Amino acid sequence: MGGCATKPEAINPGSALDRVISQASSDDCVLYRLADYKKGGRLIEEYNRGGGKEVERLILEEFGVFMYNHGRGMEITRTEYLKWKYRNVPKDQLVVHMDNKSPFNPLNKWEDHEACWQMQFRGSLGETLLHVLIMCDTKAHTRVAKILLKCFPKLVVDVVEGEEYLGASALHLAIAYSNNELVTILLGCNSDFGQRAIGSFFLPKDQQVTRPPGPETTDYEGLAYLGEYPLAWAACLGNETVYNKLIDFGADPNAQDTFGNMILHMVVVCNQLGMFSYALRHPRIPAQDGIMNMAGLTPLTLACKLARSTIFKEMLELTCIEFWRYSNITCSAYPLNALDTIRPSGETNWNSALMIILNGTKSEHLDMLEGGIIQRLLEEKWKTFARVSLGFVPLSSHWISDCMDVEASRAIFPSDNLQSPT
Repeated sequence: MGGCATKPEAINPGSALDRVISQASSDDCVLYRLADYKKGGRLIEEYNRGGGKEVERLILEEFGVFMYNHGRGMEITRTEYLKWKYRNVPKDQLVVHMDNKSPFNPLNKWEDHEACWQMQFRGSLGETLLHVLIMCDTKAHTRVAKILLKCFPKLVVDVVEGEEYLGASALHLAIAYSNNELVTILLGCNSDFGQRAIGSFFLPKDQQVTRPPGPETTDYEGLAYLGEYPLAWAACLGNETVYNKLIDFGADPNAQDTFGNMILHMVVVCNQLGMFSYALRHPRIPAQDGIMNMAGLTPLTLACKLARSTIFKEMLELTCIEFWRYSNITCSAYPLNALDTIRPSGETNWNSALMIILNGTKSEHLDMLEGGIIQRLLEEKWKTFARVSLGFVPLSSHWISDCMDVEASRAIFPSDNLQSPT
């Protein structure tokens, strides 16, 4: 880490996808003749010529052959995937290396699953026609996508099968491009809100290597690391409308991804201050605070690790309990389990907020030490432990006004020198 940090850029997965897929349509396949990333193709030509009715007629009459069982879908196997992956390799030169241990190889975690659009008619990324229409992101393409779903609603089960974008569904892509109308249609067609986007493109940058260090060791930074689940994508992009729709359909805000991160972790990673309080206090299914990820970090301690000083202070205020208020004076209780370096049992909490902040190297870590609960916690630790051990004579007893629960503080500071305000 450097000596100071710059403000994180707003995540725009749509533009990130655009930069990569701009070269995908170089593959000569039937899919790109129907619709391509240059925003052309037969479907758009028919739409411009005859409108939605002409497109619907074309889809119903000719598109069934591109799908398994004419749009009813079927289970696809490893063999189907291999046929697509090596589609451009001559049979006499085909050598399949089954010992490929790449962490991104779909075959290493393959499970037969349902699909609708045939693999042999997929694009170079493993995408379907519906995926292309969503990623082209124009009114005409969205209109055609809605017609396609009307004719063949089973297409919602398809996910991108290539290793870069593995697991991304039409629902993920609609969220990425802020297409709320299409999200509603996809959910109405029983799109899987539990589908996980796990391709290498959706990983933190430090995990996109041949031998990734693992989920316990990462800085979570990346172009499109958004937590794998559609609900997490909506939260990371600050889309409350889609977040509510997904919750209404049964999405779980506490579901953890490969790195053990749930919704509150992800809004910290993406620095979505407003979505943290929204998810934590959601009227229907509030997200649980205090869940640890694979690195042993709660959302609060993750904010410390990533030096998100603003969201850290907001999190403290959201988790405190107010006892009383008089004019501009407030007495509140703050939970110390995640903050202090000493657990109630007396053990050292190496993943505590205070320990992480003190070991931090960014300027924002210094901001976290100024004022508020952290500063008062340090003052009490000095008076209770350090000053005595260094030979200083303790002054009169002192209480932590509007910052700390007295009973919790006694559990942390055994000298019992804290008093309630009078």
